[in-house]
Amino acid sequence: MSSSKGFDPYQVFEVEHRSCQILNVKVVCGRNITKGWMDYVDTPDPYLILRIKTAPEGRRRTTTKDNEVNPVWNEDFTFLLDGEVENKLHMILMEANPGSLDQTIGDAWFPLNSLSQTEITRKSFFFNGKSEVELEFSIHEDENPTLRYSLCLCDEEKDFIEKRKDVVMKKMVELLGEEQGPQDIEDVPSVAVIGSGGGFRAMVAYSGVFNALEKSGILDCTSYVCGLSGSSWYLSTLYSHKDWPEMHPGDMQEELMNNIDSSLIWLLSPQSIYRYVDRILEKRRNGQPISFTDIFGHLVGETLLKDRLTTKLSDMREKVKHGRVPLPLMTCVNVKADRSARSFQEWVEFSPYEIGMPKYGAFMKSEYFGSKFFMGKLVKSYGEPPLHFLQGIWGSAFCILFKRLLEDNRNKDPVEMIRQEMVKTLEQTPNEESSDSSEDEDDEEEPEPEKNPREKPDGKNVFSFPPTANQAMSNGHGNPRQRNNPIRRTKQKGYWNNFLSGLLENKRFEMLNSRAGRAGVVHNFMRGLSLQQTFPLSPFTPENSGNRVSDDFDGLLEMHPTNVKRLYMVDAGLTFNSPYPLVLRAQRAVEIILSFDFSARPSDTTPPFKELKLAEKWANMNKLSFPPIDTTVFDREGMKELYIFKHPTDPYCPIVLHFCLVNIEFRRFKAPGVERKTEEEIKFAAFDIFDDKESPYSTFNFKYSHDAFKRLSKLTEFNTLLHVEDIKNVIAEVIKNKRENGPKIPISVNEIKFLKRISKKNRQTLSRYISKIEEGSMRRKSGGDVQIQSLRDHGKLRKADSDSVDTMKKRGNVTFKGTRRINIRTSGAPDPSLTSPREDEEWDDVDAQVRSRTTRGRKFAAQENFVTAAEGLPGDVWADPVCHSDSEEEFYVCQSDNEDDCS
Repeated sequence: MSSSKGFDPYQVFEVEHRSCQILNVKVVCGRNITKGWMDYVDTPDPYLILRIKTAPEGRRRTTTKDNEVNPVWNEDFTFLLDGEVENKLHMILMEANPGSLDQTIGDAWFPLNSLSQTEITRKSFFFNGKSEVELEFSIHEDENPTLRYSLCLCDEEKDFIEKRKDVVMKKMVELLGEEQGPQDIEDVPSVAVIGSGGGFRAMVAYSGVFNALEKSGILDCTSYVCGLSGSSWYLSTLYSHKDWPEMHPGDMQEELMNNIDSSLIWLLSPQSIYRYVDRILEKRRNGQPISFTDIFGHLVGETLLKDRLTTKLSDMREKVKHGRVPLPLMTCVNVKADRSARSFQEWVEFSPYEIGMPKYGAFMKSEYFGSKFFMGKLVKSYGEPPLHFLQGIWGSAFCILFKRLLEDNRNKDPVEMIRQEMVKTLEQTPNEESSDSSEDEDDEEEPEPEKNPREKPDGKNVFSFPPTANQAMSNGHGNPRQRNNPIRRTKQKGYWNNFLSGLLENKRFEMLNSRAGRAGVVHNFMRGLSLQQTFPLSPFTPENSGNRVSDDFDGLLEMHPTNVKRLYMVDAGLTFNSPYPLVLRAQRAVEIILSFDFSARPSDTTPPFKELKLAEKWANMNKLSFPPIDTTVFDREGMKELYIFKHPTDPYCPIVLHFCLVNIEFRRFKAPGVERKTEEEIKFAAFDIFDDKESPYSTFNFKYSHDAFKRLSKLTEFNTLLHVEDIKNVIAEVIKNKRENGPKIPISVNEIKFLKRISKKNRQTLSRYISKIEEGSMRRKSGGDVQIQSLRDHGKLRKADSDSVDTMKKRGNVTFKGTRRINIRTSGAPDPSLTSPREDEEWDDVDAQVRSRTTRGRKFAAQENFVTAAEGLPGDVWADPVCHSDSEEEFYVCQSDNEDDCS
């Protein structure tokens, strides 16, 4: 994020997509509706079907007018169209026949691409040569897409960070003292806590971590808390609790412990299954895709949330209101049906405010997740999904191995098992996605036009068990005539296993037979978007730098097709098992990462860097700042609870504090500095995590005894408390660096010319903005000298070089002009000094198709308020009325008492 409160440099990258056309069709009336000679038997009961194959929700119908030859409808229908494809309206005039199939009177076609956008078109259509129906058409371009297109953080998150910084600054001063603590809001570092996946082991361990962070005061100094898979289960359970944030995290531990003392697998009883299936099929009938993730989400929700099954992600907004607690972020990855998650994955962010993909700069309000979109416009809202459905998606790795979860796999590496299982499935179903094209005749949920809508739905939505399961569900006995069949010599599965087989192997339900059945399946919110490019997570890094060639993540720049109807979202741990992409996003400017790795290892003595090295590789391929992970530290220092990784030359690179799941000092101390003395205390701490033959902490274990829960949570609490001073020292170090060197500069002035996808005018504006930051940083270092030296790229400077201004070239004297006026915006309108690439006359590296895009619907800045330099700009060190020459154009800065006014 920018250190200048009023200007977000990421807004110079304009994310644009073609808008859809909104077609309004009014069915006015009919005249002389006739069925021919059948009119003597029965007066027509007409209705009209409207069908556009190229439009989502493209099948509509009017009401039926009973016994009416000249019906008057005056009914309006709205369709969303892509103006660059051929669109035709198919009209089918029908005769309603209650109790039997409806009869087609006739049909007509009408091409829509020739409709005028400036006037209403009225037209009559004839069916069977006699029946006439009159319609009105109007069409216009959509000016208000539902999706948010931007590389910037949403306004709600920006507002949260501003408020959270005030809270964190006070807490850091209390924690570190006035001398080491931040003295200015610009000195406050951004601290994030992230937890890895690992099933219930990760959830229980994360609960201990949070207890320690709260006790030590570190949690009050963090801005973000992030989770993946099992860690996301803990975060969502905590943030949905009615007493949070007033309660201490430790107050929820007993409740959590009681919730998981019996396995969630046993919730797959017949009564529970019938209840789940009823709810899920209702979702299917409403037009939403379903998969086993829906059932798994119910299992997780009934285990963890209990009576909060109706709670939603957006409900957490109240929890983070006024910046009282860190902002929770969860994640999963979007995958292709025919590619492994390691090869192709797109990270999806979940926050209480919005959900989206930074790769495309496309985000939606969390209320709209799962709803149907077309070209960025909301087509049909199904309401916000419950939190337990998201929990099922975040931990959907267990759906992939659910059959094997019922076996004894406790001593195997679950992550590798899951990844191998996915590769095996992809080899068996290589063309699974081909049927999901937007060219399909209709959405699956749409009935055939010949069907009477009054009839009951056909059997495709009716769940039924295969014969083997039905046989076992009849009091455990099959057909008596088959009892002597030789096949029955094999061991019988029993009632429960046969029941599960009936559920999981049902061909119509497709629960675990394909990726579509096991992933979290939702409507593709990017359907129809004109994706021509992806946006790097490090947009200020010149695109011609670095090398992205690698066996892993080879689909990094590959774009997901937007003509498919559904997205397949899976557990992000299938890529790597820690949510680093959430905090490495440059816009969040996270400087300290407290990473807690609960991933499974073959042994307690195995080096704990496997997932961290994958995260490092991913960050390097995305050209994101990440400290080098030197695994030889394990050879030099052995296994320990915490490893700290820093960049040797870049002071702005995030510092990673890598906490490992190990039991070393905990065996000797019950609290930092307090030794264990009694036999009971020593016995309590004498346990292995991954070498225990009973495997109480296996990723596949969904049942924790109270003793196992207390041991694991107390272990991670102790390991965190043991290194509180290390955390405080790192925070103090970053504060000192920010105080001495100023904020991180996203790009040097000399490198701006290499940026693509921004207009020349925006490039000039960005240059002036960066110059202001560089000058402010120089004033910081030189103690406010009027002489300003030109800076080289801060990322390439060694500290010794940056402290020595004598080695740099001198710039001309800065002239202060008290009578010059600085343009200060107080409205929420976009900065007038920033233009869209499509508004600028001078283009660079933009193709002809992008150049021809419309500017319809763009909002311009409101009236400006002005202040003179003499009046000053308190709190904005970058807004000094400074220029290098009298002729230089002013740089416009946003300054307002209302934080919401600046975006």
